[in-house]
Amino acid sequence: MIQGRDFIWQHLPKCAGHTIEMALRAGLIGRPDIKFDPRFPEYVGWHDGVRSRAWRDPAFNPQGKTVISGFRRLPHWLLSRVHYEASRPPHHCATRDMVREGRYFEQSGEIVAADTLLQHYVCPENPQKWIRVEHLAADFREAFSGVLGPRMPAAEWQLRRVRNPTRIRYLEAVEFHFTNEDLAALYDANPVWASLERTLYGDTLADAVHSHPAPATAANGRP
Repeated sequence: MIQGRDFIWQHLPKCAGHTIEMALRAGLIGRPDIKFDPRFPEYVGWHDGVRSRAWRDPAFNPQGKTVISGFRRLPHWLLSRVHYEASRPPHHCATRDMVREGRYFEQSGEIVAADTLLQHYVCPENPQKWIRVEHLAADFREAFSGVLGPRMPAAEWQLRRVRNPTRIRYLEAVEFHFTNEDLAALYDANPVWASLERTLYGDTLADAVHSHPAPATAANGRP
């Protein structure tokens, strides 16, 4: 989490959080009004949402602050998270049924649904902005231009330069992993994510498939 006088940045995992953090460090260095959490694993609260931080720290006061978080389309987010957890010890590998329902393993072995995680970061009591990974540069500027002011060019330079060290290589094509029916089931199982995605993008990937149907493709990529 990063806190300023009038904003709170929440690090929703697998949503360009490392890249945004480094850009903010470049633009806000030396500002006494900005508080950066120590990074994970030094501080387990690095991925706190507003409510979990309030539970962890009774002195924390988010009242009146704009809450800013990363976001991305659900299938892309889920594939990133599932492959990340499979790649790091103890190498939990989600089952096919779990993926179709938007569930994944945490490193602890706990099985969590995408909606359960997202609800930790939705703050209806605060003004809230979302930085879409697919529109990173434009959304970053819109969210932080008032905070960064003349330091915006330095932050944007860093935003273009950073490469997430936790990023792993895997086949990212959604159509390889999900049939059209899988996409519909995934969003049906995670209505909070689906609703926010429609608000931020105008549709979900399942809506787009429904509007422009293509020949059904099996999960292994074969017709």
